[in-house]
Amino acid sequence: PETSWEAFQNKHIDYPRTRASNPSAYCNLMMVKRNLNPIRCKPRNTFINHDNESVLQVCGNGGTRWQGNFYDSNESFPMIDCRYTDGKPPKDCKYKGTETSKRIRVACEEKKPVHLEKLL
Repeated sequence: PETSWEAFQNKHIDYPRTRASNPSAYCNLMMVKRNLNPIRCKPRNTFINHDNESVLQVCGNGGTRWQGNFYDSNESFPMIDCRYTDGKPPKDCKYKGTETSKRIRVACEEKKPVHLEKLL
């Protein structure tokens, strides 16, 4: 089975960024491509358009411990934030995509991000 870090990469990392005509088209494409809506349309998902290594570093010297196993990234990452607007799973969920650059808060296990908690 995939590790939580592998699942995190599938869910949240797309680098180099997949080409699409606009952020919303990008979201609609990526959610299907990564099979993120098998049963229900996920209300929100964020794709970080930066390399795995930099995101991995958030659990090390690229991040600052917030509390427990949560770490905040020291740097902002380019990303596209996808919010569900309409449609049905698995292939027809529609999203509004917003291109942004933000810091992230992740939960870490064994020095690897396993959950994207929030954008800061």
